[in-house]
Amino acid sequence: MPRVKLKGLNIRRNKAGTWYVSLRATGKLLLSAKCEREQLDAMMAGPDFLHAYSTAERKRRREYAAGTFGALAERWREGRSFKALKPRTQSDYAKVLLFLDRAYDYSAADIETADVVEMRDLAAELKGDKFSDFVIAVISAVFRDALEAGLMKDNPAKGVRRLYKANKDANRRWTEDEWSKAYAISPAHLRAVLAIARHCGLRGQDIARLTWENYRPDPDMGKVLAFRPQKNGDKVGEIAIGVPAELRSLLDAMKAGDGTVQPASNAPICRNSLGKAYPTENAMRKAWQDFKASDAFKSALPGSSDLTLHGLRVTFASELRESGFTDREVADMLGDMSEGMGKRYSRGAEMRKTSVRVFKRRAGNSQ
Repeated sequence: MPRVKLKGLNIRRNKAGTWYVSLRATGKLLLSAKCEREQLDAMMAGPDFLHAYSTAERKRRREYAAGTFGALAERWREGRSFKALKPRTQSDYAKVLLFLDRAYDYSAADIETADVVEMRDLAAELKGDKFSDFVIAVISAVFRDALEAGLMKDNPAKGVRRLYKANKDANRRWTEDEWSKAYAISPAHLRAVLAIARHCGLRGQDIARLTWENYRPDPDMGKVLAFRPQKNGDKVGEIAIGVPAELRSLLDAMKAGDGTVQPASNAPICRNSLGKAYPTENAMRKAWQDFKASDAFKSALPGSSDLTLHGLRVTFASELRESGFTDREVADMLGDMSEGMGKRYSRGAEMRKTSVRVFKRRAGNSQ
C-alpha cells in the first residue's frame, strides 16, 4: 500500500517500536500504534484517522470573529511576546492553547475572573495542577497583550491563584555515594552529561547544546566551558566555568577522538547512544530516565529512583556554599540573576572574577 501523503504531519517511531503521528503545527497527537509501517499506513488511510486529521487541520486554520477570546489568543500567538519564549515554553503553551480551544468562541469582554477560575479547575481535574498553572499563565498573557493593544479594559486572569506546589525535594542533592556509584555504572553516552552537571553545575538545556567550541583553553583556569546560558543569557552574557581535573580528563579524552580525527569545533560534546546530538533537552533526560530504569541502576542504587540531572546542579551549588562562597558568588557561577542584578555594571567581568576565584579555591581543596 502506498504511504499516505498528508501535509504537516510529524511521523516518528520510538525504540520500543511505537509510532506516533501528530500535526506538526500544533503538536496534537492524531495516532499512536505499535506496529509495522505498512500497518500504520493502512490506519492512516482509514476514515477514523482522516477524520481526526481534517478536524485538527480545520481547527488550526479556523478564523475567529473579532472580539472573541480565540481572536485574541491567535493574535498573541502570532505576536512578539510568544515568539520570544523559549522553544520548550512555546511547546507547553501550544498544548494549553489546544485545551483552551473550547473557549475560543466566547466574547472576550464577557469573560470574568470566575470564568478563568472555572477553566483553571477544569484543567486541574483533567490534566493536573501544574498544567492548570500553565492555563492561567496563557490566559493572563493573552489578556495582557490585548490590554496593551487597547482591545480589553482589564485582565480577568490577574490575581487568580495558582494550584501547583512544587515538591521541594524534587531535585534533591545527591550524596557522594550516589554520585560515585551512578557514575561508575553509567553508559558511555551519559558520562559527559553527568560529569558536566556535577562538576560545573550547568542546566540540562545548556549541556545538550554544548559543542567543542565551548571547551576552551584559559590563561587563569587551564580549561573552561564558556557559553551563553539559554536562561538569562541575554542579560548575563557569556559565562566561563573552570573545568576541574576529573572532568577535564574525560573531556580531553573525548576531544582526542580516535587519535587520528578529532571532532569538529561545532560537533556536540554530548551524544546519544547512536552517536548523534541530543535533539532536545527532553531527549537527553529520556536517556537518563532509561538508565535509571535499568537493572544495573536499580541494583546499585535501590533507594535512589528520585535522583535527577538537575539535582547535580543543586549538588554543585550546595558544595560551593559549604566552601564559604557567598550567595552572589554561587549565583554568578550558575549564571543566575538576583533582584539587584539589573543595577550592577560590568556583569561579565564580575562573573569571570568569581569563576577564577572559585576555580582556584576548588583546585586547592582537591589537592
